Amino acid sequence: MKLSKKHAFLATTASLTLLLAACGAGGGASQESTAEVQEDVPVGERGYSIGYEDHVINEGDPIEGGELQVGVVTESAWKGVFSITHYQDSVDSTLMGPMLGSLLAEDENYQLVGGEEYGTAADIEIDEEAKTVTLTVRDGVTWHDGEPLTANDIVFAHELVGHPDYRGVRYGDDLMNVVGMEEYHNGEADTISGLTLSDDNMSVTIEYKEFNPNMRSSGGGIYAYAEPRHHLEDVPVDKIEASDEVRVNPLGFGPFKVKSISDTAVQYEAYDDYYLGAPKVDGMVLSRISKNNVVSSLSSGQFDWVRGMPLDMYESYQDGIPGYTTLGHLDNYYGYTGFKLGEWNADEGKVNYNPDAKMADKNLRKAMAHALNIDEMVQSFYHGTRFRATTMLPPTFAQYFNEDIEGFPYDVDKANQLLDEAGYEWEGEPGEGYRLDKDGNPLKIKMIAMTGADESLFLFYQQSWAAIGLDVQYELLEMNAFYDDVLNDAEGIDVFLGAWGVGHDPTPHGLYGPHSAFNYSRYESEEHNELLADIQSAEAHDLEYRTEAFHKWQEFFMEEAPVFPTVWTTNLTLVNNRVSAYVHSNKPGMGKEYETYGLHNIELLADQPMTTE
Repeated sequence: MKLSKKHAFLATTASLTLLLAACGAGGGASQESTAEVQEDVPVGERGYSIGYEDHVINEGDPIEGGELQVGVVTESAWKGVFSITHYQDSVDSTLMGPMLGSLLAEDENYQLVGGEEYGTAADIEIDEEAKTVTLTVRDGVTWHDGEPLTANDIVFAHELVGHPDYRGVRYGDDLMNVVGMEEYHNGEADTISGLTLSDDNMSVTIEYKEFNPNMRSSGGGIYAYAEPRHHLEDVPVDKIEASDEVRVNPLGFGPFKVKSISDTAVQYEAYDDYYLGAPKVDGMVLSRISKNNVVSSLSSGQFDWVRGMPLDMYESYQDGIPGYTTLGHLDNYYGYTGFKLGEWNADEGKVNYNPDAKMADKNLRKAMAHALNIDEMVQSFYHGTRFRATTMLPPTFAQYFNEDIEGFPYDVDKANQLLDEAGYEWEGEPGEGYRLDKDGNPLKIKMIAMTGADESLFLFYQQSWAAIGLDVQYELLEMNAFYDDVLNDAEGIDVFLGAWGVGHDPTPHGLYGPHSAFNYSRYESEEHNELLADIQSAEAHDLEYRTEAFHKWQEFFMEEAPVFPTVWTTNLTLVNNRVSAYVHSNKPGMGKEYETYGLHNIELLADQPMTTE
């Protein structure tokens, strides 16, 4: 599974996977949700749609120019790291969407493609036998300061992430698979030997140690990103994240360039030299909006669209908002409960699993999973727009999703049995008070979560666990502080509530592999490593074999439960009727449709967002 911090993978414009210019549906009439409780329905027979379309085309006469107004729902000030190699969370990913640009796209099967048909800045040629990938930049693609984009900028992105001073989260198994990368990362070489530039600097051939089965997939091991060498090469690698070059004056090659950045808004202006053609609007503004104000802001016509509408407020907009179309799709996303089982070893670039950690007993973890009535929770808190998750793989990956796994259905008796058998005795009579740890001491568990949700949700977790004798206290942190503490293994954390957008490659190494900084639980075992290796083995080039390997991994991971999934979710977007066209970010294989839905081709049909049908 490839990154995307908190709720989203990094979306880019030309590939039509914009986190901003995504979703779509019908012409403005309200749609009725079809969600209902499904706890008695076998997993393989469940439906995960609530009845919305995924794109919209609005008719009308476009005005000349105009400025798009986009709402970004977040309770926290954004970090504002406009760098593909250094950003960490979904908000920064969203903010980079208009300016970043995309080297490649994906077809209907999430396979990497490039070239004119897909409107990408580069083309791709894969030679599995030679274990090489060649990326060739198209003529006429320029950074926002007018400098040409070259394959040397792709090399530079590899060098940044592989640099010995890099302390971001992207150096892991995928990049270690590049020939010469480990030597470069360890300071044993000045260059990455597996990267070969053409004489004109427009193509780079990347040689890999192994050509893994997922490497044709979008986000599946080919690091197809570029950073502007001329803009960043004089900035020390360990200073880039804090530098003006990425926080004040970032460069991209997308349809819009950054004009100004503040704590509450990012303003963009059209980049007239965009290689697919100058945008049809003059600019756009992305503004921070609290979830509590989003419905009233839309009702008063402040925004052209808001993606990722808060699901716990669904009742307030499920009948529609005049002037807007509601769009929806099941996301490549899941919410989860994680357990701290070790620490990250930055020097060695791997997790250090601690078998003596407080949460190391898998029966304790599984008991906590069974104690949660998720089916009831999604109805009470999310009005049926989320679904109890049964594995760490969303059902959007139909080929690999193991529908035979039931996950952790609500079962208090089983939860108590697991704790009894594991030796967590009650401090008094069974069912009264709390349980003790295995040494007879009070068992106190600390959970952290992000602010933004109704606090009654966290009380639901706390009270569910208290019902099986677990004394769990929680602390709510704003998003940036939450991820800083989780990433840095802050002292005292036992449990954390998070969410992943897993992009378009379900391979789990990027989130749960031993060399991934995103393996926040810090779990590792020999058997787990073998199962991960099997998914990427030579035999797994056979689809049937790889599917079975995915099924085995899901079974094992759910049995060990270093992390357990809680919900799959619907992504809902409201789009104003003055926006000419819009398509959701999860829709691959668009081909020439980028000419309709590409951010540079969006037009406005009125001077201001409409507030009536």
